[in-house]
Amino acid sequence: MKNGYIAISSILVIAAVVLIISTTIALISITEGQISLSSLTSDTTLDGVEGCMEDALLYLNENNAMPAAIITPQLTCSVTVNSQVGSDWTITTTGTVLGHTKSIRVQLTRTTTITIDSWEEI
Repeated sequence: MKNGYIAISSILVIAAVVLIISTTIALISITEGQISLSSLTSDTTLDGVEGCMEDALLYLNENNAMPAAIITPQLTCSVTVNSQVGSDWTITTTGTVLGHTKSIRVQLTRTTTITIDSWEEI
């Protein structure tokens, strides 16, 4: 009779350990998937905002003005002229994809051409 209790107790302990290990592996997999998706979305947002900045600079070069927003297939970016002193400009574009907001600030000199002095993610 004792051998039956020992066998059942052993099976229950082993089953509990296997269940804990399986649950831990599943939770780790879900977390890694979320981190991967978050990283991909963040990169996609940054790429889109950089594209918006390029479009804004092209618009400035062609039209001698800055649009308030740039609409691309991936996102809509707001464009802000932070400062304009003579030929020195500071421009920021900001966009959001699935809760990930990215901004790019560019300092440039505009004469007959546009010369980018700095380009940074903020």
